[in-house]
Amino acid sequence: MKKLNIRVILLQLLGIILLIHGILQLKFYTVAEEIICAANHFQDQKSECWNRLFPTMESNLSFWPGVYIWIFLGLFAGIIIITFLNWKNKLSPLNTILISAILYILLRFKFFREGRISHLLSSFGGLFSDNFKTQCLIGGISFTFIGILILWISVNQNLFNFKKH
Repeated sequence: MKKLNIRVILLQLLGIILLIHGILQLKFYTVAEEIICAANHFQDQKSECWNRLFPTMESNLSFWPGVYIWIFLGLFAGIIIITFLNWKNKLSPLNTILISAILYILLRFKFFREGRISHLLSSFGGLFSDNFKTQCLIGGISFTFIGILILWISVNQNLFNFKKH
């Protein structure tokens, strides 16, 4: 087993944050119509789209928790990926434990729902489209792919060492 590696921990932390944000953006893509309706008609709640998308009070109250469960699922998928990568490359299990603890703290502080970084990352899709649904799709695919790529690079850093042996 190798020792605790701070560079790997930071790269994996960044990769999982981007992975979680990408998965959340893909979930926003699937419920974009409901989000747009809730944003536009929350005050009157008598519009045609509100009555069609949120017919009962239970559907209204369970909407956001159903969306935000995907943060937890992204976190779980990311931890499984780094556990496998760290095990396969014989890295210290402390890397995985430390990253899991940091991500749990970020989750408890609502980093992925209310954080400034989440809003900054969400604006990435706005560079390509004005349509909310398209923004979520572009951001979701991009950040999920970039997150997985960073996780893979975190354990394969020798790809970028150009020193001759």
